[in-house]
Amino acid sequence: MDQGWAGLLAGVAGLLGALIGGLAAVRGARIGAETNAAAVRQQVQDGALVAHQQWVRQERQKACLKVMDTYTALNAQVVQRRDQLRGGTALDDASMDAIQQTVMDLVGTCSHLALLGPTAIQITGGVLRDKAVSLADTMRIWNEDLPEQPEVEMNYWAQLLHEEGLEMKQAYQEFLRTSQSVLLGHAPSS
Repeated sequence: MDQGWAGLLAGVAGLLGALIGGLAAVRGARIGAETNAAAVRQQVQDGALVAHQQWVRQERQKACLKVMDTYTALNAQVVQRRDQLRGGTALDDASMDAIQQTVMDLVGTCSHLALLGPTAIQITGGVLRDKAVSLADTMRIWNEDLPEQPEVEMNYWAQLLHEEGLEMKQAYQEFLRTSQSVLLGHAPSS
């Protein structure tokens, strides 16, 4: 009978060991699954963050290139029309509308950049935008007053427009430096 009790006790001990081992295996599997799920969640979050950062960089690049293209178009229009004004010929409505539309395109693109950041691009884009608006306003006022202007006033307006053109060019060059720095990763891009 001692052997019977010993076998029964060994069987109960084996059953308890299997039960405890099974519970430990289930707990281990649960911990492993939770750890795996947390790692997958973190990997998805990291991937989404990288994808978002890449999207922002691409949008910044597109907007900066559009600012460059729009500035080039505006500068060409301004130079051509400035020479026309200096020659004493008033600009027609279509010419003034074209300049105004190009300025509005530049304003819109700079506003888009303001949403994308960083602060350095917001600031330099805002300065460029303001200089372009001021230059277009000066051209419009000069054009409206052109028929009644004596030679002295013509020189004043020509000098004013020249100075504003230089200021716009300087603002554009600063925008280019800042954009290059941000797009190439030399400046904080938050």
